[in-house]
Amino acid sequence: MKYELFNNRTGEEIKEFYTTVDVVKTEKELVFEFICKNSQFFSADNKYNGPIFAGDVCEAFVCTGEDLSWYYEIEVAPNNCKFLYKMHNLGDANLEQYPIPENECFLESEFEKLSDTDYRIKFSVPLDKIGYNEKIGIRYNAYRIETEGGITDKNLLALNPTLSDTFHKPEFFIKLV
Repeated sequence: MKYELFNNRTGEEIKEFYTTVDVVKTEKELVFEFICKNSQFFSADNKYNGPIFAGDVCEAFVCTGEDLSWYYEIEVAPNNCKFLYKMHNLGDANLEQYPIPENECFLESEFEKLSDTDYRIKFSVPLDKIGYNEKIGIRYNAYRIETEGGITDKNLLALNPTLSDTFHKPEFFIKLV
């Protein structure tokens, strides 16, 4: 299903950095496809699990268990660099982080430059690798960071805005339908 992202801090539309995400669960995988407008394609790092979130990225936080405090943080930058962590959110910005080693990475991704300012990022994860349970389902949120060329966290966009300066608020995850 295709959705529009909004200003994470205010919940308002962001026309200048219009972004859509299409979220699909197939028989074997969970797929996110972002279309991002008006970007300078700033990638903050080129190493797997490096701090790519300091640049332009498309992200999803995905929870497949009953406990919302445990989720995967999945990110892809415009240089197709990947970030894949299992997170344990203890509240009040207290996060335990468990990086998935590169040799165990199950995140597939692709980047496509659509124009001088627009791009598409598509990524997928196998349902069995993220612990999908049909009875519990999937709760998630999708995000974009647009730095306008390098200003960290300048523009934070979210499918379901957390109304703050952070995406790490699992109480704002939505159920995949």
